[in-house]
Amino acid sequence: MIDFKSKLLNATLALTVAIPLATAGLFTSAGSAQAYIGSFNYSTSDRNPSDEPTQATLSKTSINFLPNPGAILLTNQTGDFLSNSRGFIKSFQTNPFISPSGFIDVGTLDGIKLLSLTSLDPAVFTPQNGGTDINLGFKGLFEDGSKAEGYITFATQDTAAKTTYDNGGIINASFTGLAVTSVPEPAALLGLGAVVGVMAMSRRRKSFVQ
Repeated sequence: MIDFKSKLLNATLALTVAIPLATAGLFTSAGSAQAYIGSFNYSTSDRNPSDEPTQATLSKTSINFLPNPGAILLTNQTGDFLSNSRGFIKSFQTNPFISPSGFIDVGTLDGIKLLSLTSLDPAVFTPQNGGTDINLGFKGLFEDGSKAEGYITFATQDTAAKTTYDNGGIINASFTGLAVTSVPEPAALLGLGAVVGVMAMSRRRKSFVQ
């Protein structure tokens, strides 16, 4: 009878452990799924001698880079972007904004680590000494589904940049920016914690039965 109870307890515990293990597996595959994690800053590229310095123009209807795509320099990389020091930035339409719009191809022009814009904030103009900064926030997706958000800032010597912009004029500017990918939900860690807890309980009960 004791042997039967012991087998029943072991079988129940095994099933109890298997459920969180399976759940943790689902969390890992669905929650992370090799999603990109990390961030990087970007600006006009001057690292590779073969790259032409990328110039920018913006208006009410579009943001254009010359050349297009234009080489950019990546700095302050973290996570999955540590091995990338350059990328390419693409022109896109702003009014009307078309989603998704290809924006930054991290590394090389191969469609891998390609960030497409899904939304674009209205331009914000900040007067500076001898010019104007123009900031646009954005949200987007990498090709693997990783969410990202960030901004691009244009620095121009046009002290009346907002008037130029509102009237449909073209503004020449340099640019810098930041893109940050989202960190997957910590569900996998919770699942792993549940597994560890059940296994610890299993060991305690086995010791008690013996």
